[in-house]
Amino acid sequence: MKGFKKRLVFTLVLVMLLSVLASANSTKEVEPLPLWERESANDAKRIVVISDLHLGVDDSFSETVKNKDLIAEFLERLAISGIDELVIAGDLFDEWFVPISYEAHNDLGAFFAQVASNNASIVAVFKKLIQSGIRVVYVPGNHDLLLDAETLEKMIPGIVQARDVDGLGVYRTGMRSEIVIEHGHRYDSFCAPDVLSNKEITGNYPSFLPPGYFFTRMAATSVMEEKTAPQKDLPKIEAPSSENVDQLDAYVYYKVWLWAMTTFPIKADFDEKAIYVGVNGYNNSFSLSDILPTVQDDGSISAVLYANAQRRWNEVQELNHVATKNPYSEASAGAIDHKFFDSQAVKQYFNLDATVDVVVFGHSHVPVLDRYTEGYNKEKVYANSGTWIDENLIGLERCFVVIESGEQFTDVRLIEYHADGTISNTEKK
Repeated sequence: MKGFKKRLVFTLVLVMLLSVLASANSTKEVEPLPLWERESANDAKRIVVISDLHLGVDDSFSETVKNKDLIAEFLERLAISGIDELVIAGDLFDEWFVPISYEAHNDLGAFFAQVASNNASIVAVFKKLIQSGIRVVYVPGNHDLLLDAETLEKMIPGIVQARDVDGLGVYRTGMRSEIVIEHGHRYDSFCAPDVLSNKEITGNYPSFLPPGYFFTRMAATSVMEEKTAPQKDLPKIEAPSSENVDQLDAYVYYKVWLWAMTTFPIKADFDEKAIYVGVNGYNNSFSLSDILPTVQDDGSISAVLYANAQRRWNEVQELNHVATKNPYSEASAGAIDHKFFDSQAVKQYFNLDATVDVVVFGHSHVPVLDRYTEGYNKEKVYANSGTWIDENLIGLERCFVVIESGEQFTDVRLIEYHADGTISNTEKK
């Protein structure tokens, strides 16, 4: 009997100890991020920019799975880190990175609601940030360019949305409105919204999906298939005369697609109608042969989808509010070159508007911090906020931009958030 009582007492003590430990863990204080070296001035604004979270609808293929807990942790800490604004510079929810084998969706509202549900812990912290008084701003990216304002407001009530045309937006902030933040996709021909192409397919529907949508569906499929598909014997095209600018543009577009189909092969046959869209007016299926340009009967280079898009590119840029137009060949080749996007900060802003001191893009996934002094009366800073997907191919992971804006200064830093919760300044002094 005494032995039983001893065991009972020991068991009760053990249960109480475990309960205390569990309680301690559950009430563990969230520590603020050490973002600031000095007390905030009353007239300063503190801003954090993140982008390219790529939160997916299904963790079996989403690009952001392992990092979801780290994102939620980061945002929780951000809420008590003395910031005034959090700007999400595009590609928050991912509607593009979906393999062709996944169940098709026709209701975008329902699809994005499912994405939000699959990432409920992160959405909950966004709501918490807003409720705490922090201004949370969303700027559209290309992977979520079909996410309309009403749908996002339902998912994250109170979020500020910076939009100009369908699928695009620019946000200006700072004490002197000296900071410009956008995703960066309006400048390349593969990802900029295109309201002019494929009208013979979409009819009167105001569609604006760009070619990058089809590239991403193909890439997601290739990754899902573990790149086991054999290489196809794709149609070859000879380079046109250097004097024929129109066809040289079409040839560059072809070369990018040739690279894409070779780098991300899929098992579907070249002529198989395997890519079903079902949204934005594209209520049918397409094949790789509909996408890759070939030589037509009249000798021109074109394809079923985005036929002769190079001839509409200047008008597309005009509709997308591009200040300094990019040649089609540069805008197409630039789709796979992050330096092209980085250069747009100078071309579209610093060289045109003396009031812009800081430009922040996302989109390329390559975190960058460049400072410019030559040719300007004050320092200009360009930053790319990188990405939070599980495996970034180029550059650091889990980066974000920290900006402190005052009446007489603007301080910009690019920070990496490590898996152990520490942070580091990426700029070498």
